[in-house]
Amino acid sequence: MSKSNALFSSNIDFSFLDAPSIKAKYAIDQAQTKVCFYISGIQCEKCVRKLEGLVGNLPGLRRLRVEMGKNLAHVELDPSQLNFSEVADAIEQLGFHPIPLNRDQDFAINESKEDRSRIIRLAVAGACAGNIMTFAFAAYLGGDLQLFSWLAFVLYLPVVTYVAWPFYVGAWTAVRQKRISIDLPMAVASLLGFSFSTVELLRGKPDVYFDSLSGFLFLILVSRWAQRRLQRKFLNPGELLEGLRLDRVRVIQPGKWVWAPTETLMKNQEFLIFEGETLCADAELLSSSAVVSLAWLSGEAKPKTFLKGSIVPAGAKILSVELKFLVKTPLAKTEFGKLLSEVQKFSLSENRTIMDSDRWAQWLLGTVFTCAFVFVAFYWHISPEEAIRRAMALLVLACPCAMAFGTPLALAVSLKKAAKEGLVIRNADVFESVKKATTIFLDKTGTLTETELSLIETDAQIPKDIQKIVLSLENNSVHPIAFALRNSLFADDLHTVKAHKETPGVGVSGFIENRFYELVANPSSSDSVSCVLRRESLPIMVFHFSSEYRPGCKEVLNNLRARGLHLVLLSGDSPVPVEKVGSDLGFSKSDTYSRLLPEAKAFAVIRYPNAIMVGDGINDSLALQRASVGVAASGGVEAALKSANVYLGEKGLFGLVSLFELSDQAFSLIRQNLLISVIYNSVGGTLALMGFVNPLVAALLMPVSSGFILMSTWIKSRQ
Repeated sequence: MSKSNALFSSNIDFSFLDAPSIKAKYAIDQAQTKVCFYISGIQCEKCVRKLEGLVGNLPGLRRLRVEMGKNLAHVELDPSQLNFSEVADAIEQLGFHPIPLNRDQDFAINESKEDRSRIIRLAVAGACAGNIMTFAFAAYLGGDLQLFSWLAFVLYLPVVTYVAWPFYVGAWTAVRQKRISIDLPMAVASLLGFSFSTVELLRGKPDVYFDSLSGFLFLILVSRWAQRRLQRKFLNPGELLEGLRLDRVRVIQPGKWVWAPTETLMKNQEFLIFEGETLCADAELLSSSAVVSLAWLSGEAKPKTFLKGSIVPAGAKILSVELKFLVKTPLAKTEFGKLLSEVQKFSLSENRTIMDSDRWAQWLLGTVFTCAFVFVAFYWHISPEEAIRRAMALLVLACPCAMAFGTPLALAVSLKKAAKEGLVIRNADVFESVKKATTIFLDKTGTLTETELSLIETDAQIPKDIQKIVLSLENNSVHPIAFALRNSLFADDLHTVKAHKETPGVGVSGFIENRFYELVANPSSSDSVSCVLRRESLPIMVFHFSSEYRPGCKEVLNNLRARGLHLVLLSGDSPVPVEKVGSDLGFSKSDTYSRLLPEAKAFAVIRYPNAIMVGDGINDSLALQRASVGVAASGGVEAALKSANVYLGEKGLFGLVSLFELSDQAFSLIRQNLLISVIYNSVGGTLALMGFVNPLVAALLMPVSSGFILMSTWIKSRQ
């Protein structure tokens, strides 16, 4: 296949990735459309944006999502238009180095290699800088200035070449792409300072800055190393699993059990699990019985009982005291494990707030370079040496790293807080949308009232043949009415239903023994939730149900109203029960809507540009997708995240209040971090141009702004 875009062509040959045997090794899926790369060279969020910006610029690239905390790029492509090698070429051309990972390879191996390379570079910088400082100190005490200056020159050569090489690569890549990179000030300062000092040395002048240059490059590398470690800590979303206790498992050995990492669990191994823990594999129950909750999988909170020999799915929460299981499918290969993997691959790069922050950082870089050149031009006739020294100090000091890093760090902290509280948020963009929200639409059943309904009455005694028909129609439904009917009715066996159909918001239907039956929402007014069974369009029986309000319902709604939000109640149920719920919970009649089909709910939501829809992840999926923020208050997490941006989980409606509080905290921290960066750069830049800060002091001060931002973020994260 020919190169799809000449713009993306590197000097490294990645064609080996297109060999059939190699593609089979590295492709994640059977269709060979997905691959995962470890990306060496990612420094900050801007790097992530550059990589993810390939989507739309590289024909055939369907998706490229970067896990910044792990340096992993998840790629999906159209194999008829693009090859793995072409994607690798494009990534290399951007100044990064892609390493393909096979399905069983741990990214930590490549991460360790990159860390080792960084440490070696840091060690070389430290050794050279330390010795150069020693020579400078010896000259200051009266030693031979020229001799020690030449020795410093020799020791600075590996610094200006090997140590500073990543800055040159980053700067050159940005220049080729007509961008301003945060590596540019470092590259310019290193080369300019080296050139100026070398000329001064050849002229026999004492104005050489090898000590300052080596010192500030060493300090910058230390700062970036610390920042990188912090990024891994804050941008790695593992806290989502903290409450699930899936990091380790009790493996049974002869006469005892031992702790082992969950990822080492293999098929047919026996393990123990205790009350409150989450099952870490699809496993056969070896104990006599088990009581579990499948809330994460199906959204149903009511406990389920399994007997010995049953296969219990991964993700089930154990409610029994102590159980023994046999692994059938390890976690990573289960549906629940794949879901967790997807949930953890969040990305910050597409966030509008981060894009604004990145533009501010670019503006700062442009301003700094403009000021430096103008100052050199203005001050050159007074003292060329002083003009270059002060300009170099400005370039070193006024680095936008802190500004570029502060916003994604603040959002990452908020995402991790949300994960610890049991909220699943697909993208940090949610925080901005929540901040702008003016209207909240809320579904009734499963959101304001309990998902579980109870059958309370019927128009007459239910004959056994009717029970059998109803259960046959509702056998595979996950609607609350279906669960209520299955809990109350009984049949020895079920009918075969032909042309079975379930319509969200309407009901179920199908042919039984060549007659058409449908169980649908009751069109007549009623004081309760109800549905009617029809045969050939003729009513047979009406079923009535009741439900309780969800815990904290009124408290949450009052909290939202206190924030000035407009609340609207939407429901597919009949008017009387909906109006009663609306009246009880403080909704005005004009904001209470009943008998709405899913399409009508979506139409109501789409008319409001800054609206949040809170509902069931399955039945309200259309409205959840149309809202600025879709919040699933019930249903399993997998179904919910197909249409919603947020899954409230076990927190229920209280999670909605937490979502607003987290949004407030995120933007408060963003403003605080930006303010720190602006004050630091303004004051520091002014002092540099006034001559109060030389390049070495600037290098010492450069990490200070990042330090302040890290400290402020850490303090906020602890609150």
